[in-house]
Amino acid sequence: MGRSKKDTGGWLMTYGDLVTLLMVFFVVLYTMTPGIEPTKFQEFLIPFQGSRMVMENQSIINPQDLVSSLNQQAQQMQSLQDFIEDNELRDQVELELTPEGIRISLSEGVTFPSGSADLIPRAMEILAEIATILSDDIHEIEVQGHTDNVPIGSGSRFRSNWDLGAARSVSVVQVLINNSSVESRRFRATSFGEYRPLRENDSAENRQRNRRVEIYVRYTELMQQGGGVPSFAMEDERQGR
Repeated sequence: MGRSKKDTGGWLMTYGDLVTLLMVFFVVLYTMTPGIEPTKFQEFLIPFQGSRMVMENQSIINPQDLVSSLNQQAQQMQSLQDFIEDNELRDQVELELTPEGIRISLSEGVTFPSGSADLIPRAMEILAEIATILSDDIHEIEVQGHTDNVPIGSGSRFRSNWDLGAARSVSVVQVLINNSSVESRRFRATSFGEYRPLRENDSAENRQRNRRVEIYVRYTELMQQGGGVPSFAMEDERQGR
């Protein structure tokens, strides 16, 4: 096949994405600079509100609020890491920073017996400690239940892996609610069953990795719809896209 002589301009979209990411990066660095006042921050954003570049989130964030959320995230991340290290849980509990907050992943080995939604005593202790670290101004905590693809046995009280994942996430939510100062309405329990595996379900080891509970801690000022870091997008000059 010969090369098309027509310039589709597709490279401009990739370049625009790069410029957008760089802009957001420098905005975050600017807001974290000590002594920045909200009025100066608004003046900084004015040049980027023209016709070629638009801000999808029109609300102007308070840089002090953003810095406060970032500090809160860092402090709670450090507290969680210290807890994991002190209790030698590195093989059972994983932490990851996300654009909205923190992801905490707990393996089945430290949470539930096989095929059950009843937390083991050790899991309740771990979750209770995690709950005390979480502050009451968190935007949302979502608990996700994940399973492998082994069908549920005929003697189980669960109809499917969907049900098992849902029951497990609810069990975790209940412990977190009972041991934290976060409002109950900020919790959400969801199930993905077998449909978001970390690995292929082709070995006992991989299936064990896929059986897990993930806790997503989301902070208000880090979420775009909550007034967090502005999202920038290049305005497309072509009509109809």
